[in-house]
Amino acid sequence: MTRPTLVVLLRSFGCTFCREAMADVAKARTAIREAGAEVAFVHSESNAEADPWFKKYGLEDVLHISDPDLAHYRAFGLGRTSATALVDPHVWTRGAASALAHGFGVQDTEMMRRQPGVFVVHDSRLLAQFRHRTPADRLDYLALIHERTR
Repeated sequence: MTRPTLVVLLRSFGCTFCREAMADVAKARTAIREAGAEVAFVHSESNAEADPWFKKYGLEDVLHISDPDLAHYRAFGLGRTSATALVDPHVWTRGAASALAHGFGVQDTEMMRRQPGVFVVHDSRLLAQFRHRTPADRLDYLALIHERTR
């Protein structure tokens, strides 16, 4: 790609925080593109399973990569979220609020423990990154795009 790309690695579509992330990116997508970046998502489900989710959030024209072997997650150094992060009261409180807006879901244990992350890449270079400490971490995607120029 000729422009930097905001790469969002999702845990699963059963994750309410991942749905929230998709909604946040959808809302900021025009501003992200105006800031000179493209958007791509990486997920572990098949494209057939993913397509309805991208359509739901108006992201059907955004690049999304099915990665059932989790090669991209490993390449970006995303390991497992700590068990303590999953039982943190803040995570549960944020999860309940997010679920009211984006729905409750079910995810398998492997992806529930997978650490999400967001990266700005260009020409095989990492320009900016956000590594979630907990699944409940929420970031400003546009600010991360602007961080690449600092």
